[in-house]
Amino acid sequence: MSRIGIVAEFNPFHTGHKYIIDYAKNELKADSVVIALGNEFTQRGGLAVLDRYSRAECAIDAGADLVIGMPAIASVSSAEIFAECGVCLLHACGCERIVCGYEGVSESEDSQFACTSSGVSAIKDIARALSDEPSEYKAVLKKELSSGKSFPAARESALSGFFHSDKVHDLVSNPNNILAIEYQKAIIRHGFDIELIPVKRQGTGYNDSENDGVFVSASYIRNQINGGNLSAVRNHLTDFSYKALNDACNKNVLLSDNDLSLPLHLALLSHDDYRDFLDVSDDLSDRITKLLPEYTGFSKFTELIKNKSLTASRVRRALIHILLGITDDDLSAFRARGSVPYLWVLKTSKTGRSMLKEIKSSAAVPLFMSTNELTDKDIISEDLKTLSLVRALRIHKSGILLPNEFQRKVHL
Repeated sequence: MSRIGIVAEFNPFHTGHKYIIDYAKNELKADSVVIALGNEFTQRGGLAVLDRYSRAECAIDAGADLVIGMPAIASVSSAEIFAECGVCLLHACGCERIVCGYEGVSESEDSQFACTSSGVSAIKDIARALSDEPSEYKAVLKKELSSGKSFPAARESALSGFFHSDKVHDLVSNPNNILAIEYQKAIIRHGFDIELIPVKRQGTGYNDSENDGVFVSASYIRNQINGGNLSAVRNHLTDFSYKALNDACNKNVLLSDNDLSLPLHLALLSHDDYRDFLDVSDDLSDRITKLLPEYTGFSKFTELIKNKSLTASRVRRALIHILLGITDDDLSAFRARGSVPYLWVLKTSKTGRSMLKEIKSSAAVPLFMSTNELTDKDIISEDLKTLSLVRALRIHKSGILLPNEFQRKVHL
């Protein structure tokens, strides 16, 4: 039996995502595909346009068999934490392989999606270096950080020097490649017997804002949706995903990052110091305090705060941590629990349903579909706060009463 996992946000679900699922089933002959799906907040530091249940349904319709929800703290953390949680979750579900997209190290490949041995080898080599942290690498990293560079830029310089290769830039400067490296690093760190299979993509990159006619980025699709042009990306969405997005547009429950503007402003005003919150350094806390009188919205405040050493993604995540009340201690406790506090089933296929008993019997944490199944709800208390906040945003935007987690009907 072959069970393959995918860590994803599906924000929103598009044809490139379906290709990865099809690749797992058709090319790799997976008997089942398990998805570790991001929460309502995203790893780049923002809001998912659709709720996670709708995104899970899109994945099942496209051929996935089981969708497990990731905790909010991992979903809106660094690539390292996000990847580690996803890998640990898929391991708990019995996955033997993990498939992920990556951008490759050159433009020489001809196929739309092709596994390239050189790219796979490079990912493994870099992941090993980041896990072992050899002295030569650490020395350069420290020097680059002290010069004022952001951590991603300093790490890129340190890795390029360690491997004596300009191709390192191609790998570690792209979000998809960074995640692939972090998946491999998590596999190494935990000693999991899991094979990572990076699948090279063709088309626009992770954050590209253009349409090349093949596979477009989720960022491009979100930009079109936010501009009221959903029909412009119709061909890049599955039928089910298009319908879900269209229905959400008609109900006005789609969210964008700036829907966070008011609650974030209120959260920032309720604190004098922000150092206890996850990802908030002394410098960032000082900048927030200094620039808070100029706050006019989430996106504009991010642009105002970011600088050479603070990337926009880092700032966005930190601001959301303040909004959600996520602290450094919360992350330490989360990782101490193995980065998988529970297995929250969002949606299954018929095949997925048949897997649940086996997964539940072998898992060291609770597996459930409905919050009403839990006797100890403390393990989801922080996630319930997050889900309640996003529910409130959708209600106030649309004027439609939406079910909370205890009222939600579970459809097997």
